[in-house]
Amino acid sequence: MDPITARALWGVTSICLSLVVLAAGVVYARTGSPERDVPPAPLEVEEVYSYTCYCYRDPVQVTVRTHQIPRLHGRGHRSP
Repeated sequence: MDPITARALWGVTSICLSLVVLAAGVVYARTGSPERDVPPAPLEVEEVYSYTCYCYRDPVQVTVRTHQIPRLHGRGHRSP
């Protein structure tokens, strides 16, 4: 086998092996595992307040957690 043919053979072989490894990596990444597919359950149920804002062309659904709503205490002072 002459040197040019040997170099071409090694080049084609390395490209084919790289494509096989790449395809195996893509297949592995696309398959889901039970740990990744299920989101963790919340530890406690949070109270939320939801409303629809019509201030844009398309209505926007807004959900705010109850502990993020500022509370007024006394003479209009907000709690942190």
